[in-house]
Amino acid sequence: MLVIIRQTYGWKDKSTGGYKRWDWISQRFFVRKTGLSARAVSTAISKLMYKRLILVKNEKDRLLFHEIERQRASKLYFSCTLKPRTSEVTSRKPVKKVHTTIIKHTNTYSEDSSQGLKHIQFSKHKKP
Repeated sequence: MLVIIRQTYGWKDKSTGGYKRWDWISQRFFVRKTGLSARAVSTAISKLMYKRLILVKNEKDRLLFHEIERQRASKLYFSCTLKPRTSEVTSRKPVKKVHTTIIKHTNTYSEDSSQGLKHIQFSKHKKP
């Protein structure tokens, strides 16, 4: 997904001042940039499409929804569907402090393990 974001929102069009909405990205490019196998890249793309985090279309501008459609296309264009929420971007309300977590240092350390709860007693440090 980061490759798609970099290849689209990472480029600004000088003539319009906007970002690229779609970009042609090859399978080989994904493999080279991520270090993953072609099969892992294909699986990741399928999962991102299923979660509707990315959109994929072919060279005829037709949205694709299945792996078999991607395999039949000669070129695939990718777009990221993430958009900032306007309330998060424009809100100027101060952040409300809900609660504070206080960590107290103790001489006993507890740890869950397969044998149950272990207690470890630390010796007190003496000042020289």
